[in-house]
Amino acid sequence: MCGIAGIVALEGVDPEALMAMTNLVKYRGPNGFGFAYFAAGTDGHVELVHNENRTPELRRPVIGLGNRRLAILDVSAAGNQPMQIDDCAYCITFNGEIYNYKEVRADLQSLGHGFRTGTDTEVILRAYKQWGADCLSRFNGMWGFALWDRAAQTLFCARDRFGVKPFYYALLNRSFYFGSEIKQLLQASRMTRTANPYTVFHFLESGLLDFSTHTFFENVQQLAPGHYLQLRIADPLSVEIKRYWDLSLEPQRRMSEFEAKDEFRERFADAVKLRLRSDVPVGVCLSGGLDSSAVACMAKEAAPSSQFHSFSACFDDARLDEQEFISAVVSATSGEGHRTFPFAESFWDAANNMLYHQDEPVPSTNVFAQWCVMADAKANGIPVLLGGQGGDEVLCGYQKYRYFYLWHLWQEGDPNFVREFVLFSRNGTRSHWGLSDACKYLPAAFRRQFSLIERVATPELRQQRELPSPRLGAGGSLAARQKTDLLYASLPALLHYEDRNSMAHSIESRLPFLDYRLVEFAVNCASSFKLRDGWSKWLLREAMADTLPAKVRLRRTKLGFDTPQGSWMRHGMLNGHRDVWDTPRLRMERFISAPKLTRESHRFLNAEVGALPSGALFRAICLELWARVHNVS
Repeated sequence: MCGIAGIVALEGVDPEALMAMTNLVKYRGPNGFGFAYFAAGTDGHVELVHNENRTPELRRPVIGLGNRRLAILDVSAAGNQPMQIDDCAYCITFNGEIYNYKEVRADLQSLGHGFRTGTDTEVILRAYKQWGADCLSRFNGMWGFALWDRAAQTLFCARDRFGVKPFYYALLNRSFYFGSEIKQLLQASRMTRTANPYTVFHFLESGLLDFSTHTFFENVQQLAPGHYLQLRIADPLSVEIKRYWDLSLEPQRRMSEFEAKDEFRERFADAVKLRLRSDVPVGVCLSGGLDSSAVACMAKEAAPSSQFHSFSACFDDARLDEQEFISAVVSATSGEGHRTFPFAESFWDAANNMLYHQDEPVPSTNVFAQWCVMADAKANGIPVLLGGQGGDEVLCGYQKYRYFYLWHLWQEGDPNFVREFVLFSRNGTRSHWGLSDACKYLPAAFRRQFSLIERVATPELRQQRELPSPRLGAGGSLAARQKTDLLYASLPALLHYEDRNSMAHSIESRLPFLDYRLVEFAVNCASSFKLRDGWSKWLLREAMADTLPAKVRLRRTKLGFDTPQGSWMRHGMLNGHRDVWDTPRLRMERFISAPKLTRESHRFLNAEVGALPSGALFRAICLELWARVHNVS
């Protein structure tokens, strides 16, 4: 796990800029760093530098690669990056983990490849040499990397199937910049920090981000999940982007519930087992919910002699606290539990630092609970955490799926509609899901009266309604709606927060529910195996019947790092942060009307009827905070 950086410049790479953008994300890789420089041409000079901040002897290199290393596999110096093979015929800067690297390595050895390290990084290099771009389909893991193919004079860049690891790029003035974080590109390119109205609109209106290749900064793009990018050294520079993987929605396979449970458990067990591969300690991010609890219990089953450290965010508010479920899992796994208690003052104290690391605004205070968990893991010396992210999208855990499922049953005239409607109404999972959460799924005519855009936005921003918008309705089927959430509407944003929160504290986060083999199976299995008899995630509950504590397996409440957002906002707005909302001028005044924001904030503080929900108002305030932290206009 690392932080990557790179510059391709026809006029010559500035080594000082490359070193600065690489070291800017030192927290992503505190265990080492390195740089690789290449002259143009298949026989051009090459220079590799490890753990030294010095300019190369090579004058006017055309390619510069940088890396900050977090050592997880083969922690020796052999794993230093950038890494090369065959006298620099291939050189890579890589962020992520290839969990099945041992299996891919064995395949390559059978084809005659030799290895000099025990890293997954070298596996990528030799797999690319053997199979080219087709190597990506053989990897099971998470990645964002750039690989220089010297003979082809091509920079090959790729991102994993779900975008667990980031990859940002910008093409400006005959130069190409890339990195793990947007701030790296902003610093190296010295581009104007201008907010992207398209992204701002959908963030304020629906809380969306990372649903497209756009970012909050104009001129900065992200490589979409499941895609690769090729940059050939030519004048002018141009990028070619291709999709190498998509989540196929195949006809549902006919299988009994017993067959489905067995196959799901087998795939889930293997996903967890692969993600336990590490040369450093592995712990668990444990919320007390069904997904993270299943991961913790399966990890213990896969490694029964291990005592896993778990890390949890807890609250004194009984409506949000999950300590009874956390305790049940810690006891069942004979683990060592660590608990952190986020509160309003600590949130506001850390808000600017958290937004600095996030690079883009966040839609709720819930992100801070995970921030605290990662900080606690770092304090206790556990550099790798397994987590339950993705389980809700893969197994229909969110409340909205219940309504989508009923809608499709009714549309299809399925006789199970009445039965499921009654059982869901009487026994369904309960969560803190209010009107503000449901608004984005309502028809436009109903959304307008609750719209944050209508209440605080300027006419210029409201014009963005005329552009194409993401579709957030029920979709053509339940599986199609899951695909939308996995690839666009829900999961990408959650992965963004998880990556930035974990890497800010030099923690690697691993997510078994996003093993692509598990996802492809679960999404395409019968809807009635996911939502059944009033239960969400029926398949997981049944498959883990002999492993999960009954208290957790049969719980009907769902929280998931919820925070007391309303009270936290009031605390901050009344204690030192008045200038963010009660001001005649805003940095984001191009998009938000300062008088309107002041009026809506007063209505919220006075708890007036019809006041904006805390989630909507927070998005507007967070946008302004973000613009101040990152000096955005």
